[in-house]
Amino acid sequence: MKFLHLSDLHIGKKVNNISMIEEQKFVLKEAIDLIINHEINAVLIAGDVFDRAVPSIEAMEVLNDFLFELNKLNTNVYIISGNHDNMERLSYLSDLLYKSNIFISKPFYGDIECFNLNDINIFLMPYIYPFIVRKYFPDEKILNYNDAIKCVIENTVLDDNKINILVSHQFVVSSNTPVLSESEQKSVGGVEEIDYRIFEKFDYVALGHLHCPQKIGIDKIRYGGSILKYSFSEINQNKSFCVVDIKSKNDISIELYPIVQKHDMKEYRGFIDEFLSKDFYSKINKDDYIHFTLLDENVMDAKSKLSSIYPNIMLLDFDNSFTRNLDYGFDVNLKEQKNLVEHFCDFYHTQSDENIDKSRKQIVVDVFNSIQKEDECSP
Repeated sequence: MKFLHLSDLHIGKKVNNISMIEEQKFVLKEAIDLIINHEINAVLIAGDVFDRAVPSIEAMEVLNDFLFELNKLNTNVYIISGNHDNMERLSYLSDLLYKSNIFISKPFYGDIECFNLNDINIFLMPYIYPFIVRKYFPDEKILNYNDAIKCVIENTVLDDNKINILVSHQFVVSSNTPVLSESEQKSVGGVEEIDYRIFEKFDYVALGHLHCPQKIGIDKIRYGGSILKYSFSEINQNKSFCVVDIKSKNDISIELYPIVQKHDMKEYRGFIDEFLSKDFYSKINKDDYIHFTLLDENVMDAKSKLSSIYPNIMLLDFDNSFTRNLDYGFDVNLKEQKNLVEHFCDFYHTQSDENIDKSRKQIVVDVFNSIQKEDECSP
């Protein structure tokens, strides 16, 4: 049996206000081609299917098209929710999709679901918070994520005579510091960290959450990594498709296939005249997503000049005597002038791509006013 281990699709994500939808379609088509060419039997998607809890219609259509193509190939699909997903929304119609060999994890109700494929047990564990585990194991001492996941795994019965695969989306670590991206900073006190040794009884653990493809502790516990470079902190990461070939319980091999990006992500630092010269732009891919840092002291209309050659500039900033002497506290003060309702409205917009309407905004205002009155009445 061959499995394709995917994770962190983040369908619908925008990077620096640029939609990644077309890039995602391109890579998912690559995945379909890989499945056909290498006769892959099943796909494991280890969470963060969408980039937000309420995905756009366009993002949902991309997932629908991908699953439809997989179904045409008679490829089994196993999906869990990540911390970016809403597990209830993602698992909607899961019972119906079951008939199409598409298995989506339901919300955690005290145990993790297990599906069997040719004597291989596939356990689907959605992203779990400690407070959820405490609800089902009130007698256990659960102080952090490690305690929670350890409790869940210890209460999961495995058949040692079969091959056992776990699909999980958590912050799993070993003694070696995992490679993080800018969106994956360590939590205070390491409260979200989970010791990889908790999962050692599984024959393969398909992880999601960290964007850099990497093993954690041992070869059989791996992050699939994101399918695209979603920030400039990932520009040096080699994104890959992870194919797990399981011949027997003691014969499991892993092979990585590079993902070809429709547009790569690059950073360049220097003077604008250099970037405008044919000698420079003839040597690079002008259609890449680019972050330019200009060292010029004075330059007029830099963005439009560069955009005439490089259509996909994501970031443009300056490093010169003026920017190094800027008082960045001014920006902070501007942000502090927003009240709680305005901050909430900004958050609502980032989550839904829509501005909050008047009726919902009034509800928010009423809630904050009631909280403020309670605080004022408190001794």
